[in-house]
Amino acid sequence: MPPPALNQQSNMRLRALSAGLREQGICILHQDRHYHFDLAENLPESWPQDILGLAESAAFPPDIASTYRANTEQARRSGAEQNFHFDIGEGLRRRVFEVRLQPDVDGVLGIIADVTESRAREQAMSALLREVSHRSKNLLAIVQSVAMQTAHHSSTIKGFLDKFRGRLHALSSTQDLVTESNWRGTYLHTLITAQLTRVGSNRLAQVRITGENPLLGPNASLHIGLAIHELGANAVLHGALADNAPGHVWVDATLVDHSGQEADLVIEWQEAGIESGDALRQPHFGTLVLERIVPLSVGGSAQFLIEPDSVRYRLVVPADQFEI
Repeated sequence: MPPPALNQQSNMRLRALSAGLREQGICILHQDRHYHFDLAENLPESWPQDILGLAESAAFPPDIASTYRANTEQARRSGAEQNFHFDIGEGLRRRVFEVRLQPDVDGVLGIIADVTESRAREQAMSALLREVSHRSKNLLAIVQSVAMQTAHHSSTIKGFLDKFRGRLHALSSTQDLVTESNWRGTYLHTLITAQLTRVGSNRLAQVRITGENPLLGPNASLHIGLAIHELGANAVLHGALADNAPGHVWVDATLVDHSGQEADLVIEWQEAGIESGDALRQPHFGTLVLERIVPLSVGGSAQFLIEPDSVRYRLVVPADQFEI
């Protein structure tokens, strides 16, 4: 008979082993030569706990029992480890288990691991990678379009590089805001401030931002950010935000309901107290961005008006592009 100290040490080791198995979500089963369970350690709480002496058919649902028996028989015939997985309903969710069956001289040892959480993480990671790939392709398409149109409306290489660099930085700045929000988007007021700060204006005191502050979706964020960049760059070069200019800018956002349907977001840029010169009146890519590309990309509409003493831009954004 083993001495008490040896028994105590063995029991401590068994308890430590059992605790480790519980921590890792692993249970151990062993079947004798007659396919009866003669060892069951760390069974999941939702499983039958008294399975010693039983076969698979009494321990598992029929479909799992038949799969378990088939793999057990294969392990005994071939002498090779068998691997498979199954899932069991547990309340409103299902838990996934991976099984390794190892034959030995007395029967088959089963090592069963609960991989529900790791499978969920793998699925979430796969979904995230697909989303990143999709958004990256969209962003590359936008960059390609901006490059082509900027080149089309530029007369010199320097002019192209200056304008394209500014637009690329505008997209990059917005993309940073979208990424920081875990791809949810960015708030309108934050987007406006970031874009106007980025164009280098030192006259932000002349800008008033009022009205709604919705969370714009990623697509709306990128395109509306590009529109604000164009308006801000023009204001710095020719308008109310130019050095020593007497004008001011007011950006307002309101919700407009349409006969009980979801309300659209109306963003209005009003630049007043200026003398708009010929440079602002000439057709250029910025005009194309404001009048066609941005409204088309968000599924809305836009109006861009240049008056002798003011610049007005009105963009209507459908409800599916933002959250309140």
